[in-house]
Amino acid sequence: MKNLKSFVMEYKNYLSEYLLKGGQDEVLFEAYQRLIKLLDESSAQAANILDIHNQVLKEVLNIKQDNDVVQWIYIERATEFLAQILIATDALLLTLKESVERDPLTGLYNRLAIDRILSKLWSNASMTKTPLTVAMLDIDNFKDINDRYGHVIGDELLKEVSTVIKACLRDKDVVMRYGGEEFLILLPETESSGAKKPLERVRKRIEEGVFTEARIKITASIGAAVYPDDRPLSMEEIIEFADAAMYAAKAKGKNRLVFYSHLNGKN
Repeated sequence: MKNLKSFVMEYKNYLSEYLLKGGQDEVLFEAYQRLIKLLDESSAQAANILDIHNQVLKEVLNIKQDNDVVQWIYIERATEFLAQILIATDALLLTLKESVERDPLTGLYNRLAIDRILSKLWSNASMTKTPLTVAMLDIDNFKDINDRYGHVIGDELLKEVSTVIKACLRDKDVVMRYGGEEFLILLPETESSGAKKPLERVRKRIEEGVFTEARIKITASIGAAVYPDDRPLSMEEIIEFADAAMYAAKAKGKNRLVFYSHLNGKN
């Protein structure tokens, strides 16, 4: 937790005010807005919050004497029951979120996951001053393949290409189906020199592969942008830079990797 002491203090203040003022919604809404800012992903779990709740509630109710302990047992049992319900809810929501963020065809993350995953990588890169490479990959002439072989073969091709891309990368790298025949590749803690080898490996494996029962040969164009070298101001901009580099790869003849730094005379 970013600041456990501050969170506990704020929680205690809001809980006291909420109890004393008869459960006013205004207090609850203000508490939500304030407390949520003090949480991070690792601590915002039902079990952690309820541990704090039990500790603070006992202080707010001033339970000290032996006869008060009996009352506390019932309160604690009630919150334990609530804890189990909330933990189950956590698990359910996580499962639902995971299914919504997955592309049903390839099993890769889809565009709905970009804000959550890329924002975390972007934030980490910004705070730790470590590089982050974002690449956009587009299968060349994919419309022609669909027109010639049909969408069933086209879908099978996308599934096989996604498997090839993942096999060329590290476990901590992320591959997303950005849309249609486009894939977004995230390489954390990787500068341009370190990104070139795996991205070229992806391009070459696709070029050398034979896909689907139709034995199709394809190529792919890849554009890459790097933080902080390319000076993107936001995660949206670094995607735009990668997309621009990918279109440059198309314009240069396809089946190649182009870095954004090489566009318009950039170094």
